[in-house]
Amino acid sequence: MNHDGQVNITDVTTLISMIMSDNTSGNPEADVNSDGNVNITDVTTLITMVMGS
Repeated sequence: MNHDGQVNITDVTTLISMIMSDNTSGNPEADVNSDGNVNITDVTTLITMVMGS
């Protein structure tokens, strides 16, 4: 999400901020689970990725 080349908790907080500010356009990476919507399910998917599950 933050384009630093690492997937970590910073990406989770960045994604949450993007969703809360309704600023997800122009960032296709925000649709983490590729369902066509950017929402809380993308956050949970990203957390799962960060946790390594």
